[in-house]
Amino acid sequence: MPAPEGAGSGANSGLYGSLRSFWSVLLAILYTRLDLVSAELEDGGKYLLRLVIVTLAALLGASISVFFALFFLVVTFWDERVLLLGVISGACIVATAVLIIAARNLMQNRPKFLSQTIAELRRDVEGLRQAMAAKKDEGKP
Repeated sequence: MPAPEGAGSGANSGLYGSLRSFWSVLLAILYTRLDLVSAELEDGGKYLLRLVIVTLAALLGASISVFFALFFLVVTFWDERVLLLGVISGACIVATAVLIIAARNLMQNRPKFLSQTIAELRRDVEGLRQAMAAKKDEGKP
């Protein structure tokens, strides 16, 4: 049976074909993993922005609470319109406490950095191990 045109010897073309196939699979895996890394980095950026906004809001609330609490103490002994300042101070303190708790929860419940990418790479390694083991089993009589 003659060799097809453009093909080298059977062993040579098989080796080159296998190498080409190997590199194309490897490049596809790398492309997929890089895509996953970029998605995780984008999610991490969004998470960080949310955390910064909540933290700044908590700091603003704390500043306003301290201001009104001190103002409340000054006015307590000065005039009869104290109740309004007390309500404002209390609302600011409650809002600050809620924002601090939200910021703490965001920090405690953040996902591990690049966890999805690492999990995918582990699955890739396991799949390659299984494929290699199956290939060894095929070669045994």
